[in-house]
Amino acid sequence: MLDVLGAREDAGEGSGSWEGSRAPVIFSHSSAYALCPHPRNVPDEVLDWVGKKGGLVMVNFSPDFVSCVEAPDRGDGLPEFYPANSTLRQVVRHILHIGERIGFDHVGLGSDFDGIQATPEGLDDVSQFPSLVAELLRQGVSDEDASKVVGGNLLRVWREVEVVAEEMQKSGEPVLEDDLPDLFSAGLRNTDRGL
Repeated sequence: MLDVLGAREDAGEGSGSWEGSRAPVIFSHSSAYALCPHPRNVPDEVLDWVGKKGGLVMVNFSPDFVSCVEAPDRGDGLPEFYPANSTLRQVVRHILHIGERIGFDHVGLGSDFDGIQATPEGLDDVSQFPSLVAELLRQGVSDEDASKVVGGNLLRVWREVEVVAEEMQKSGEPVLEDDLPDLFSAGLRNTDRGL
């Protein structure tokens, strides 16, 4: 499984950066760039590619990722932080944008509760996920699609990745994967790796 943490406009089809992936690609902590121009959000052209490849974009709840208004020019490409404007409904807007553009089979939740300092109003923690599901249903998302968004899609992609990995192993083709025990034994932490 290729987890693409930071989206780039040139990372879609034809860029060479993901073309070798036989397994679906996941953006585990990104939202829709069209709604909020954060550099780690996914542009529509890349969303289209993710959908064609059977991948998944997991919407991040960080206010910087979901609550952009016209971003002032700070010179570093990052939007200003608007926590007061960050709400559950804005998170749902990102889910709807992605789902309506490439299908609800390709959107999930990448809340990042363990990595963000502020949360959207109405989404303080996982205990408020029922409110998120209720808003999706209120906005016209079907029960089946809401179920996919809250976990079904991640399970589907994970199964597909396992199938691809097994096929590659049986054929003797090398499977690229992180050697996590070596990384941890070397004393590297996520922050040391820029994650």
